[in-house]
Amino acid sequence: SEAVKIATEAGYAVFPRGGGMSYTSGYLPTAEKSVTVDLARMNNIREINLEDMYITVECGCPWVDIYEALKGKGVRPPFWGTLSGIKATVGGGLSQNCIFFGSGIHGSGADTVIGLEVVLADGTIINTGSGAVEGGTPFFRHYGPDLTGVFTADTGALGIKAVATLKLIASPPFVRHLSFDFPDHKTWLPAMGEISRKGLASECFGFDPYLQMQSLKRGGFSQDIKALAGVMQQAGSIGKAVVEGARVALAGRRYMKDVTFSCHVTTEHRYEAAAEAAEAEIREILTSAGGREIENSIPKLVRGTPFPPTNAVIGPEGERWVPIHTVVPHSKAVSTFEAIENLYAEMAEKIEKYHIGAGYLVTTIGASAMVLEPVFFWPDALMPFHKREVEAAVLRKAKGFPENLEARATVDEIRKALAKLFLELGTVHLQIGKAYLYSEGLKPESLKLVQEIKKAVDPRGLMNPGSLGLARPGLARPKS
Repeated sequence: SEAVKIATEAGYAVFPRGGGMSYTSGYLPTAEKSVTVDLARMNNIREINLEDMYITVECGCPWVDIYEALKGKGVRPPFWGTLSGIKATVGGGLSQNCIFFGSGIHGSGADTVIGLEVVLADGTIINTGSGAVEGGTPFFRHYGPDLTGVFTADTGALGIKAVATLKLIASPPFVRHLSFDFPDHKTWLPAMGEISRKGLASECFGFDPYLQMQSLKRGGFSQDIKALAGVMQQAGSIGKAVVEGARVALAGRRYMKDVTFSCHVTTEHRYEAAAEAAEAEIREILTSAGGREIENSIPKLVRGTPFPPTNAVIGPEGERWVPIHTVVPHSKAVSTFEAIENLYAEMAEKIEKYHIGAGYLVTTIGASAMVLEPVFFWPDALMPFHKREVEAAVLRKAKGFPENLEARATVDEIRKALAKLFLELGTVHLQIGKAYLYSEGLKPESLKLVQEIKKAVDPRGLMNPGSLGLARPGLARPKS
């Protein structure tokens, strides 16, 4: 609070940074006279309240630390982390509206937070939810207008999240995993939508053939001892652990060579009979939709080691990697996928010329939404970020490539074209940052309200200017 006050009084723009895993320039400075506020050292877990079912953490806390702190306590947040949760922080996740573990039923990180302590641009500390009441505790989110919601998904445009309280639920002890192969996107996406609508899966995600091929190139699952250990720990008994570990090791990734579009599902329940019934219903839905059941190693391994090293931020041979995404209702999933493919066809000559590979990660959120995430790989030199975040052993094995500015510019061109396409299709985004056309897509009345809120909490426009497309007063919107 004091540091922010000193910086802004001196006319510096302030840019909050969490784990630095964003690909939307959310924390990158857009002003020459600027200060980055890195929350990495504000990483303490302040309170685990098992009676009132909440956990309060400082916002530089990575998701993996919450996972470890709650082990053996029989509880967890409904949404409990991102795939990059070994690095990604709670504050960054709430700013970016993060998803993955638990999102199939419980929604995003913003749906799990109860209350916040936020530092505004002038250093003022704001409490939200029941924690804002004199003498109160942060056990309940909705007391008057939802001020907690105002500060989520803002990419730090409205303030710096310093402390967050997340709700807790009883951890479901009975977990089942299924994986299916589909022949095309017209059967694959609707099948995942049906799982989502029925509320059957904590996680429901899938890959297209290209992204699966990239996964195969990374090496065998059987070589990942830590992941196998996680699978075996989840099995519940020594006998089951040996069987599960052996199955995963023997399956490796060989079976994926014959898979086209894959769907991977995790369902979990308080009672074993309920878990078995949900597993049977999921199997029936996916089979009836045209799916073929395959080895379920992938969802087991994802759950067995939920927060692995962030080696996937580069390609299997050391290529550059970057995604883009959109959130669609189930009714638009197939048509949006096809619109993306049509755009690729229009740019096919450039894509082929620069050896750009494109794949998809698809994930469901709650009962109504699906994330389509196109991802790109291309031969290009790695950045300091990659050399810092990727394990040394992986970097040593990577082939690596020389700088390729033309390919990099082409990927940027494709991503901007997709962002424009998503705007035209009326879809939305999670981690908006400075990359997506948020302000351009809002109805005028809604945009005006967002601008008025920004003006109320940051009248000089010094808190992460450019995020959400909101610039400092008198300045043009910075280019992403």
